[in-house]
Amino acid sequence: MDDAHPAPTIFGALWRYRWISLGIVAAAVLMSLLVPLVAGDGRSAHARIVLKAPDQSGVLGIEMASESSFLRYVKQRALFVTSDEVLDDARARLGGDETVLQLRAATTADASSSGESIEINVDGPGFERSVLIANAVIAAYQDRSRAEVVATTDKALETLNAQRAAIVADAGAVSPGSPIGSAAGSTLSDLDKQITRIRVVAAQFADGVSFVDVASPDGTSPWRGVLRDFAIGTAVGLMLAAALAWFRADRDHRVRDADDLTRVVDEPVLGEIETLPAQAVLALRRPGVPPLRSYQLVASGLRSTVGRGVVLVTGPSGGEGATTTTLQIAGAAARDGLQVLVVDAAFRSRDLSQILGLADWPGLTSIATGTASLAQSAHPVHLGNGVGFSVVPAGHGQPYSREQLRSGLLQQVIAEMRSRYDLVLVDLPPLISQPETTSLISASDGVVVTVRRDGDLGSLRRLREQLQLFGGTITGYVLTFAGTAPAGRAAESAAPQPSR
Repeated sequence: MDDAHPAPTIFGALWRYRWISLGIVAAAVLMSLLVPLVAGDGRSAHARIVLKAPDQSGVLGIEMASESSFLRYVKQRALFVTSDEVLDDARARLGGDETVLQLRAATTADASSSGESIEINVDGPGFERSVLIANAVIAAYQDRSRAEVVATTDKALETLNAQRAAIVADAGAVSPGSPIGSAAGSTLSDLDKQITRIRVVAAQFADGVSFVDVASPDGTSPWRGVLRDFAIGTAVGLMLAAALAWFRADRDHRVRDADDLTRVVDEPVLGEIETLPAQAVLALRRPGVPPLRSYQLVASGLRSTVGRGVVLVTGPSGGEGATTTTLQIAGAAARDGLQVLVVDAAFRSRDLSQILGLADWPGLTSIATGTASLAQSAHPVHLGNGVGFSVVPAGHGQPYSREQLRSGLLQQVIAEMRSRYDLVLVDLPPLISQPETTSLISASDGVVVTVRRDGDLGSLRRLREQLQLFGGTITGYVLTFAGTAPAGRAAESAAPQPSR
């Protein structure tokens, strides 16, 4: 156990907090879908009008002296897109379902960042309607723009033609070879060139639109946006869930399952004990109740690792299930034909002795102080059908010094226990609550550590350090209350038939 709190993996953390993580991902996806709907992206249509650059000669009345003047021109045309005449024409194309004010509220037109096009966005009552409005506005703009060019061209041509007619009339009153006649001919030639140029430029400029990116229900389907938003929400949710799960797992120093325990210890996990109802847990402590299958597996694993000898059963703190585990292993081993001795080393609490009704009988403290022998202190417990094990209770409830419990008598009786019984199970309280029992650790052949599910890894690390300090060898671990027991098994355990 080099590191009591190893860094969790991302996938392990996500699986540990899978339900919370799933909720975070679902919330992120929901937000990613709702925000565009509230903001209008789910019903918006987009289009673009790329403008032609007017002739720099200004024959159409548009001055193009510089790049900034063209940008100003594009901004003016963007304003023209949402003018009353364009929107009124668009309303007529749509059938008049919307008013000009409604169309203006739904339509925005701005010059692009490059300054060569007009970006149109329509946020209508629905995506399909927005597409129709956007395309109707574009068509209305083109018609109105073309009409403007025609009107400007006609006016310019009308002026030039009037000038030409006046010159022709004046030239008719003079001699063709005179200087006035020659000047009139030159002027008429210039006017004809201007008229021709205006017509050519007007024909080329037409509606002033180079090309249009129309709004399309096929190319920009709202489902495409929904899938995009779903993917974004899922990705963001997974990142948030992974970060939160890893953060929690990195600070969650608890044993949640056997995998958690295996990652932080070097010795084997002998078994996992399922969670049972409270009445069934109490029933497990009655010697006549058949041991759970999970405890039978623990007993088999213990025989494989230790064989025979003295085994301590303890936990990092109280409530880890050490006493119940001791009784269950003893019952399973005795039913397998082993000579089993159970020793209650919890001199203060004497839980095991009280469970068996031996709290006031001579026991381990009597042996350690020389007032009783092993034979006098061992009491039989019958499991039924001629099967049973022996118990050495804690002894009389009075204080004892560490020196008394380290006496040679105790060492001798442990050697006697080892020689007379196949398996000696010692119910050892947490060392922090009863340090005088540390003398038993070095005399044992192994230690079984019980770890309650959701138990603190820090406490487990300290217990391991203490056992190593006092010369103990950990045989394996038992994860108690690790899952859910089948209903039939719980009911079976809840109605035991003990006998003594």
